[in-house]
Order: sequence, then C-alpha cells, then structure tokens
Amino acid sequence: MELISLEPPFSNRNEEMIPAQTRPLIEFRTIPMQNSRAVTRTLRIDSDVEHRIEMLAEKEGVSFNLLANRSLRRLVEWEATAEKFGFAQVPLHALERVFNILSEEQARLLGREAGKNMMQELILFWFKKLDREAALKLLAMSAKYARLFKMEHTSNGSTETLIIKHDRGRNASAYFAELLKSLFQSLETDVTTQETEGQVVAQIPGQGLTIRGTQTNITPRRLSARRITELTASTD
Repeated sequence: MELISLEPPFSNRNEEMIPAQTRPLIEFRTIPMQNSRAVTRTLRIDSDVEHRIEMLAEKEGVSFNLLANRSLRRLVEWEATAEKFGFAQVPLHALERVFNILSEEQARLLGREAGKNMMQELILFWFKKLDREAALKLLAMSAKYARLFKMEHTSNGSTETLIIKHDRGRNASAYFAELLKSLFQSLETDVTTQETEGQVVAQIPGQGLTIRGTQTNITPRRLSARRITELTASTD
C-alpha cells in the first residue's frame, strides 16, 4: 500500500489561483506486495499533521509513505488494543525508580502475577489462542511498541533463546524472569533464566523437550556452549 500526499484543490477567484480551504488528501494507492492484499483508499488529514509527518520523514530519512504506514500499523497492532488494557506511557527513569522501591521478592511476585494473568489475557485477546507462537509474538510486540525492553530471539532448533535487555537494575531482572517462567509454565514448558543487572537470558526448550537443572536417568543431548543445564526428552 502506497500513501501519496496530494495538494489541496484550488479555486479560481479574480483570475488568481487560490487554495481552497480544505484539508489535504492522503491517497492509498494499490501496489503489488507479496503476502499482502493491497487496497486503495483516500482520506483527509489535518494540514498540521501532514506537515509534521513530512518533517519527521525528512528527519529520519524515510519516505512519507513509510512513516505514515508505520504509524497506522502501530495503531492497529498495538495502541487500539493496549488502551483497552490500561497501558500507559511511562518514562523509563520513573519505572526504574519504582523497581528500586520494591524488594526483590515483591518484584518477583509481580512478575509471576503478570505472566499468569495479564500476559495470558493479552495473548488470548490479540491472537485468540494461547500457545508458544502467540506468546513469543506478544513479547516481540511489547518490545517493539511498549519499549519497556529490547528483545533478541534466536533458535538453534532444539532451544529458543530470549534476551530481554532493560538496564533497569536487579529487581527489573527479577520481574521479567518470573514473568517469563510463569507465562511459559502455563504452556507446560519449563524455562531457565539467567539474570544480570541489565538483562535476562531465558532458554526455552523445543516441543517435547524440557530443561532441567538436575535430573536422574537422563539421556544427554547435544548442547550449545551457552547452555548450563541438560536438555532431555520430557517424560511427563
């Protein structure tokens, strides 16, 4: 989908071309896109909005079309639903102060409750299902739009690794670690985490596998260098 900014129509008064008092038009033109159904739609926007989009696009070195489409995608993918769940923009330094006020156990309790309740409700509302794929999608969307943390997601086939970078201190790490463990436990998946001051590393076993800290009668599997636990076929 391509957005084209159109000039306002003109009216002819006293043989002079004078811009009519109307809002500028944004036209959505059809362009071929793989795996996407293109549409054509025309709408009017306030002239100051058009001006600000142009300024932001120039500042970021992107096209008007890209910036406008990105804003619309943020609206439909995140803001329209997040508002219903009471999400609000909070300065990160204020969030860090809140975590510092909490004890570690309080932070862990909040994380467990968030993973067990809030995250599951969000997943079901957004994706109409509760599974690993939907959980990972919501975490990625939270990193992209809520911007409370940055997330890296990698997979080696047998294990998926999530790195949650937040730089908000130990209590924030405790919160996110418990959130992840609680969320994936609801999906019958055991997750191991490693915490530092600024990030949490979580390892999620593949389907039919489980990560254990200690276990008897285990069958060794090939492990990556970063693994600190044994990966075994689940017998649950």
